[in-house]
Amino acid sequence: MKLRGLLLLGALPAFPALAAEISADHLVPIIERYEKLQVAAESSRASDVRLVSGHLACLLTSGSLAYVKAGEEVVGVFFQGNGSLEYVSEDPIEFPVVSFVARKNTSLTPEKTDKGLRFRDRFTTLLWLVTGDAVPKLENPSGTSLEAAFRSHREKTQHQRGERLSSAFAAARLNAPTAPFYWVEMQGGAEDLLFRRRGEFNPYEALAFMHQSTSGEVVFKDATSPVPLSVQPVGRDPRDPPAARFVLTDVDLELHASDDKDVRMEVVETLVPQRESLRVFAFDLEGTVYTTFGAHLTTRSEHVRKISDGQGRALSYAHDNDRLLVEMPEAVPPDRPVQLRFEIEGDFLVHPGGSNFWELGVWAWFPQPKLCEQFYTFHAVVHVKKPFVPFAPGKTVRRTTEGDENVLETKIDVPVQFAVVLAGDYTFKEENRDGVTIRVATYALKNERAIKQLTDLSATIIRFYQEFLGAFPFPEFNILEIDAYGFGQAPPGVMFITKEAFNPLGGSEENQTYSGGVNERFAHEIAHQYWGHVVKMPGHEEQWITESFAEYSAALFMKAGKGDAEYKSIVNHWRPGASLATDKAPIPLANRAYDPSERRIQSAIRRGLLYEKGPLLLYALHRELGDEAFLTFLKSYQKSFRWKFGSTKTIAAFLQFMTKKDYMPFFEQYYWGTGMPKE
Repeated sequence: MKLRGLLLLGALPAFPALAAEISADHLVPIIERYEKLQVAAESSRASDVRLVSGHLACLLTSGSLAYVKAGEEVVGVFFQGNGSLEYVSEDPIEFPVVSFVARKNTSLTPEKTDKGLRFRDRFTTLLWLVTGDAVPKLENPSGTSLEAAFRSHREKTQHQRGERLSSAFAAARLNAPTAPFYWVEMQGGAEDLLFRRRGEFNPYEALAFMHQSTSGEVVFKDATSPVPLSVQPVGRDPRDPPAARFVLTDVDLELHASDDKDVRMEVVETLVPQRESLRVFAFDLEGTVYTTFGAHLTTRSEHVRKISDGQGRALSYAHDNDRLLVEMPEAVPPDRPVQLRFEIEGDFLVHPGGSNFWELGVWAWFPQPKLCEQFYTFHAVVHVKKPFVPFAPGKTVRRTTEGDENVLETKIDVPVQFAVVLAGDYTFKEENRDGVTIRVATYALKNERAIKQLTDLSATIIRFYQEFLGAFPFPEFNILEIDAYGFGQAPPGVMFITKEAFNPLGGSEENQTYSGGVNERFAHEIAHQYWGHVVKMPGHEEQWITESFAEYSAALFMKAGKGDAEYKSIVNHWRPGASLATDKAPIPLANRAYDPSERRIQSAIRRGLLYEKGPLLLYALHRELGDEAFLTFLKSYQKSFRWKFGSTKTIAAFLQFMTKKDYMPFFEQYYWGTGMPKE
């Protein structure tokens, strides 16, 4: 019998054309069924019904409860009435940031109990979806339909950003059909809440509140985003980085850019499942790119036109909310490489502020998995319309012209993350210094003086780092001027640095304001070639391995060049920011200190933890170990983890091996805890 209450909310994700006979247990049909969730025509009375998943307990005090179906399959229940919930975080590492985020963003007050921090709230509607586990059973459903309440509940989520429940369930059911996966939405209390529990891989459970966009931009009207209150790993130590489900081992890219905003590219990626067979591969891939036009944001689009495997077979996929799922014709067993070919096009080349350059930077402009799954060699062929000049990381294979295009081909033979492409109105000059080709590119006008100064500075910094961090990791290093102020970034073999570095003593007041500390910023970005690329971070919980170690390496360079007074000045500059941030979150959770009403404070907390408290931990270790042992530690860790993922647990183990002293208490107190190392 066909159920009443069919509900379709908004546009479906982007699906390729599929044959009519495609079976129901494939990616797109599953997504379509979950996009069209139906509530059953009849409901049951609910009185003091208790639903439990992990650390979440929901009490349905009084109201009505009905089955929810995806197609003809019962996949959960929907409740309307009076209910309450309890959720407990038992991970003390996250207690500070849980309290901070709740206090700054919600009406919830976490309560200390003997088990941890407890949240309590009420709700008037609840959507409880599950696969791989039992759906709650209803007794004698014969009451009235909950269709209107179900429709209202679902309408509140149709503009939700981030992972869609339909895609999440499709991936879970195809990759691990027997593993429990829960998705629970609670509305009508002090906060609208979302609970997710995954048992399929890197198990975890998380409670988030739904944040309404405060932007006045039309493109974000009615948008909501889940913001984590608690994220607890299940069955593993939260100090351990996540494991890779598969590894992206090679990226081969050919890109054709117009002289405006349009671009098309083919990307061939090699993937290797690690521990289990996979039918679905998951990636981040931006679908919408935002850019400023006049006083307001406008949107640009990135479209997947086709995906095929190494045998040329067209594959089904779903691309929505910046997530891309690709289904294989059959499950790919562990350790068996598979190739995917992506054909992508769109108008997502953005010229910031109307400038004559565009940047495909450190974001998901080509399909990219989680950080712990990125370990790829990189080959790029870039075609751009003249007079734009292209740049890409790696050793230059050829730089030539073909008709009205400038063409660049590069190759990286070691595993990296964060590959980029940039092109624009640039003039460059390159020199070989001690076996490294240093290429400096100035924007709009050739600046011979800046090129020479920055080449000399880079060569000096590289020479200094090679003494205690090892050989410079890339044969070529591109230093590219960005037409903006006040920041730098360091993709592999590349530095993006803003224009005050090219004219630190002249120009506008703004130029002079941002020019302070340019040498240190330069040293920080070059240090990322070691801390970030040679030794990689497997997730944002280990970002201090890139930022704190790069910052401290830059301080050592400044000490070598300007003496102890400059070094002490830098160390003292770290202290106030670190003190401001340390009680808000531990260093590994710096990126979870969310405060949208005070973006400046949020940024200061993140900076205080990653760029100031983290370096102070290294300063404390340096003082304890002494110069020789500390520099030996840095060099040995770089050598042992060369082209590998680092982690704080391996850093502690490495220090213990060197010194025969247990350093885990140090990191428990200052890294996973909120303590501050003493003078």
